[in-house]
Amino acid sequence: MTQVERLGSSVENGSDHRYVFNLHDLNVPAWRPATEPPPAHRQTPHSRPVREDELETSEEMLEIFSRIEAIHGASRVAPFLGEYLHRTVSPWLRSPVSTDTRRRLLRTSARLCYLCGFAYFDLEEHGISQRFYRTSLLLAAEGADAWGYAVTLRAMSVQAWHLGHRHQALDLADAAVDTAPRGIDDASSAFLHGQLAVAHAGRDNRDTALSCLNSAERYMESATSRPGTVTYHWAAFAHQRAVVRSLFGDRSGATLDFTNAVQWRPACERRSTALVCARLAEHHLDQGQLEQAASNWHRFLDIYPSIRSGRARSALAVLRARVRPHTAHDVGRGLLARATALWRPDTGTR
Repeated sequence: MTQVERLGSSVENGSDHRYVFNLHDLNVPAWRPATEPPPAHRQTPHSRPVREDELETSEEMLEIFSRIEAIHGASRVAPFLGEYLHRTVSPWLRSPVSTDTRRRLLRTSARLCYLCGFAYFDLEEHGISQRFYRTSLLLAAEGADAWGYAVTLRAMSVQAWHLGHRHQALDLADAAVDTAPRGIDDASSAFLHGQLAVAHAGRDNRDTALSCLNSAERYMESATSRPGTVTYHWAAFAHQRAVVRSLFGDRSGATLDFTNAVQWRPACERRSTALVCARLAEHHLDQGQLEQAASNWHRFLDIYPSIRSGRARSALAVLRARVRPHTAHDVGRGLLARATALWRPDTGTR
């Protein structure tokens, strides 16, 4: 059984919770371009060549899953994506195909595993998320896809940073920049350097963080397109700059950037909009600005019922905990009542 089969089967049969995040697995091999054409895996008596229309369908499915995940949150996507990998993609990886077709299939499969890893990151099921990321790296390496490898390294850096593993987050972000192929478009370079800036800020490397942030901004100013598979735009950059400024104590700059990150976010990215609204609300409350915090938290609550996201659920828990001491004020009392009405302790994010 291949790793794709094993993980897809775990999702389908509901045993995905058994995976545990492993700090050691953040040590990943450096990128090595493939020197030999990737061979097909073990074939079965029922193996047949993958048709061109099937390969095109898998690429279209990647786009569809990506859009749904951004709009509705991970739980709308993760189980179906896992099943698709298990029942459809995994048998294709054992099919007899030409070298070019196999490489194309490997690259699409790597991106599907990356997306599944991100979906489980959003669900805060970090063990299986990490396994999908590692599998994405293996497929990208086999398919000689340096850009796909770099994107997944960046995602692993984001996850490590989120979990408080700042040293590993920096190593992974650095490796992502080093792995990216020469000549990538400016939006893709900005995508990588923005995370590198956040990772350096997490290690209190002020000068390097600001230098990386400036590089990301210059790349964005020159960008004429968005990077494939992933979404990076001025709203995403503003969010990262807000995080860096907040870490270095620039409260007014962080407020401006968090605000822009909300205002500039495309309407279709509801989950990201909700999360940044919640973060902006916390930022205001840190400065004693209850009314501004409540305004942004109410916007978060406007979106919350339409998404299924573990990170959004955690943000709701933070809201309730932080507002509870302020219920002597009408603003705080009303906000807590609304948040409590949306809290469902007996139902998960799925």
